Amino acid sequence: MVNVLAAIWLALCALAAIVSPARFSWLALFSLTTPFAVAANVFFMFLWLFSSRKFRSVLSLSALLVSYKVVITILGFNYFGENDMVRRPSTIKIISWNAHGLGIFNRPQNKEFNKRILEYLKEENADILCIPEFSVTKSNIMKPNAEKIIDNGHYIDYRFNPDNSLNNKVYLGTAVFSKYPFRNYESHQLAELIYMMQGDIELPAGKIIRVFFVHLTTFGLSDKDKEYIDDAKQNRTMFEDDLQVSKSFVEKFRNAYAKRAVEAEKAARIIEASPYPVVICGDLNDLPGSYTYTRLRGKLNDAFLDKGRGLGRTYNRISPTLRIDHFFYDAKALKLVGFDCPTTALSDHNPIITNFEINPKPRN
Repeated sequence: MVNVLAAIWLALCALAAIVSPARFSWLALFSLTTPFAVAANVFFMFLWLFSSRKFRSVLSLSALLVSYKVVITILGFNYFGENDMVRRPSTIKIISWNAHGLGIFNRPQNKEFNKRILEYLKEENADILCIPEFSVTKSNIMKPNAEKIIDNGHYIDYRFNPDNSLNNKVYLGTAVFSKYPFRNYESHQLAELIYMMQGDIELPAGKIIRVFFVHLTTFGLSDKDKEYIDDAKQNRTMFEDDLQVSKSFVEKFRNAYAKRAVEAEKAARIIEASPYPVVICGDLNDLPGSYTYTRLRGKLNDAFLDKGRGLGRTYNRISPTLRIDHFFYDAKALKLVGFDCPTTALSDHNPIITNFEINPKPRN
């Protein structure tokens, strides 16, 4: 009976990837549990294979095969083969990193911490750098960090799109720094306070790619909520003692899933109209196998699946399964030769670092 429930569980996770949460938000909650549903069915499959009732393994095996499109998004198996992060004239390095305001949320402000972030970005020296949750002063978008990043990285193009205010002095939003000039730059509003930035970049050999930078609606958890969940992992009775809090989390998740579904639909239509090969990166606030992930990725390659390892965690709190920052690309235009997602204490997110070889001609 438990095995049957595990198979049904995985089937619901697979449905969550293709059914819009805008129509059925409850189903979307299953996408949070996909890694665990996969693990449960793998467990039962091997349990029965090494028993006298081997035929029973067919149930979980069938569930895994039917749900394979979701199953294969969970883990990166690239433990062998080359992972080349070396910079060459024929490569382009792109980084997407939710830097959590670059230290602006620290109280009191820690200048040494902010300096470490700037030094880290200088050391990585990306050709294109996308930073969701970037902070600027309302009086000057070059302050307090943009000017330093530009100077350190020798960037020739800088764009900032505000999506929120921290107070009456600071804007939060997404910043993009590039060593290539942007053409046809646009900012598309997907929802209130949610934008997608777009720019065309001409690479060596005359190739043009269209790059999209996104930061979609969060789950709506406050720092206090996250602290509650962290505490609950240590004291497992807390959710039982405070069921009302648990229900509020579920409602926040449902609402966030529905909002992101609408945002993903709008973004996907814009992306699909691109006359050039595309790259999409940023903080989607959604996991592999979710509707948002599936809709935005479309037929593009996932850089993590091509070169990453393990679960590829990008969010450092709550659960090790939270890969919510993503990088999708057109493999006919760019060849991924290197990928990294190093753990850092400089933000609650880990950066996604990609190194592409620029193909002189599109591959068929």
